[in-house]
Amino acid sequence: MQPFDLTSGDQILNQNSLANNVSGLNLSVRTDLGNRVEAWRAGPTVTGDQRFFCHGYSLGTFGAHKYTVWGQHLPRVLADEYQTLGRVDNARNVAARDILVWWLGGTDAYHSAVVEQPVTLPTGALDLAQTRVSSKTGTGPLWIGILADDVKKQYKPAAYVEVYRRNE
Repeated sequence: MQPFDLTSGDQILNQNSLANNVSGLNLSVRTDLGNRVEAWRAGPTVTGDQRFFCHGYSLGTFGAHKYTVWGQHLPRVLADEYQTLGRVDNARNVAARDILVWWLGGTDAYHSAVVEQPVTLPTGALDLAQTRVSSKTGTGPLWIGILADDVKKQYKPAAYVEVYRRNE
């Protein structure tokens, strides 16, 4: 993802955009391939973990650029900047810093989390009951090192969970 830059054609789409009742801006930003996606940036008076939500943490865009990609735009970011390792039940060689994405359907990214300590089953599939991740629900607190299975319980409506790795 590219930094927000008005001189490169990025735009403020809405100066009064709410995320979980937290004030901020809706932005047009660019993926590394130059495709436009929308993101949210917290207002100047917002502090702490309320400044970002799960996708901003998982993609690293909050840390690098102070914005969070909206869920409906996550599929474009993943297609441009990540490789799919597969669903958690058949993904192999999952590593720390890969991300998990909970999908409601093919284009509805429900939640994302960062793999911290992957544990695999004898089959090679990821063991969600023992794998530790960092996760965040909306603008709530960031949880470091929680079990992926506990996160999965929070997002029961998800149809499936996939694993992604950032392109080199």
